[in-house]
Amino acid sequence: MNEYKLAKKCVRKLKRRQKSVSTAESLTGGMIASLIVSVSGASKVFEEGYVTYSDFAKIKNLLVDPDTIDTFGVASALVASEMAKGALYESGSDYAIATTGVAGPKKDQYGTKVGTVYIACASKKHVVIRKYHFWGNRNKKRRKTSIAALKLLLHMIKKGL
Repeated sequence: MNEYKLAKKCVRKLKRRQKSVSTAESLTGGMIASLIVSVSGASKVFEEGYVTYSDFAKIKNLLVDPDTIDTFGVASALVASEMAKGALYESGSDYAIATTGVAGPKKDQYGTKVGTVYIACASKKHVVIRKYHFWGNRNKKRRKTSIAALKLLLHMIKKGL
């Protein structure tokens, strides 16, 4: 399934359940939000998107704990989780998707390998975090991450999590 069809399916499911979503993107730089809003009717389900590329932006806008970043690195499961929870809290949406990782060309200061990606999807009841390792150039990694994030959102919606 291509990313537009996937985004369309997410929007349709959110509409049916009268739920909303927000995004907190680092690695993907707004690509997920762009995919969602490319779907007609997205305004009924999309609250807002945060592109928090810097550590400071994650702390300021998404309430990520600086100690979490210092201890685990920005490309970590805990940071992804805190980003998703922060977006959920700040936006008031029913779901929030967060992405963080290392696009390259080299490891980050914590030694995280290039292509390592964490995606978190939060609802008021659950937070699901997935770790991936994607290959390819920066844009391929961003695209693969966006697709995986939409699939995770769709899973959460379908399961009623």
